Amino acid sequence: MVKISHLSKLLLLSSLALNVSALTLDEAIDTALNNSTDLKKISMNVDAAKSDVKEKKSANFGRVDLLASYTHYNIARTLAPLTPASMTPDIATTQDLMSAGVAYNVELFSGMATTRSIEIAAIQKEVAKNLKKLTKEQLIYNVKTLYVNILALKAQREAQSLYAKALESLHKDILLRVELGNAAKLDELKSSADLNRALSKLQEIQSNIEILKATLASVMMVDSISDLEPITIDLANVDMNKENYQETLAKTTKIKVAELDIQKKEKLKEKASAMYYPKISFSAYYGQSAGINDDTNPNSGDFENQEIWQAGVDLKWNIFDFGKTSSLNQKSKIAQMQSRLDSLKTKRDLERSLSEALSKIELSIKSYESAQSELSLMEETQKIEQLRYDNGASDINDLLYAKARYQLAKSSFINAKYNYQNAKNYLDYLLEKGQK
Repeated sequence: MVKISHLSKLLLLSSLALNVSALTLDEAIDTALNNSTDLKKISMNVDAAKSDVKEKKSANFGRVDLLASYTHYNIARTLAPLTPASMTPDIATTQDLMSAGVAYNVELFSGMATTRSIEIAAIQKEVAKNLKKLTKEQLIYNVKTLYVNILALKAQREAQSLYAKALESLHKDILLRVELGNAAKLDELKSSADLNRALSKLQEIQSNIEILKATLASVMMVDSISDLEPITIDLANVDMNKENYQETLAKTTKIKVAELDIQKKEKLKEKASAMYYPKISFSAYYGQSAGINDDTNPNSGDFENQEIWQAGVDLKWNIFDFGKTSSLNQKSKIAQMQSRLDSLKTKRDLERSLSEALSKIELSIKSYESAQSELSLMEETQKIEQLRYDNGASDINDLLYAKARYQLAKSSFINAKYNYQNAKNYLDYLLEKGQK
């Protein structure tokens, strides 16, 4: 015997959220974009890349350091290095030498290594910006897919609910027939089994809806979501000519990131080549040295100070490092070749994905048209079998089979419609048109 109260509970689940404010697709996308921790981390990477560019550029201007020291010597020292001709008996000497001053250092020539570092940092900044855009597109696509799949399951739940109600009505009718002796006990058992299967399927659909809603809530970074607002699915003709998408595909962010990686590896190779050139730097210092004259000085106990400044140019040229520079250059060349291969693979993958997306759209449209015809046929077949059963011209098996085929056709029809929307969303994702 079927528990009719259990059916009522399941059917009640189908309408629990009707009085709750429904969540729209745009609201779901906006919430996910605003709350996404991945996007926030990517944004931080963009800011960090901007700071890195500033840091590399500042190297062109050198650095200014404030210097100070105190040193105790075992024997007296002069406050500044002196030539013998400038030494006099009353020259200041001390065992406790203090100094303070300002130093300036700047690299004048580095074989363009500094320039390449700036260019690499600028490229990395652009990469960070494009990765942020890719992350947004991926997030939007994920939200859309979950949203559409939930709506598809809700449509399946509604169809399954109607199917269960029809089986419940049929079961009640058979129970009455059995009591009147117009139907066999076996008919009651068969209708009961079909009704239980329908209820089990309804429960399964409801569980899947709850799972997907929890997943969508997790993606949106919220505790829970309300009922979803239905979307309009327009099976309008989509341009199936692959060639018409080539220009848009070539301008996608994935292609840009791959091209930027090639540029970055080229700059890294040039930076490695800079190690073959000399390094020239300029340094300057201005300060004061001071101390108290020691006991051997004629002016013992007096505090003396001496102005000191210097400026110079240094050259450093590595002429042999046992193959280190050569190895680094070889590694940079290999990295550049690998990035070119990665770029080619990215383009091939996008071409394949585009073909896949268009094929899915075409298949879903054909499936929709086929399912629509099948649904019309099964609807008429079900009516005929119901009439035949009511007139005693067929048994319960034919009627239950007709109802099952009708429900299967209805499920195929629903799936085809929502599969089309998912395929369309995938095409928009590839072409980076997720957020319009």
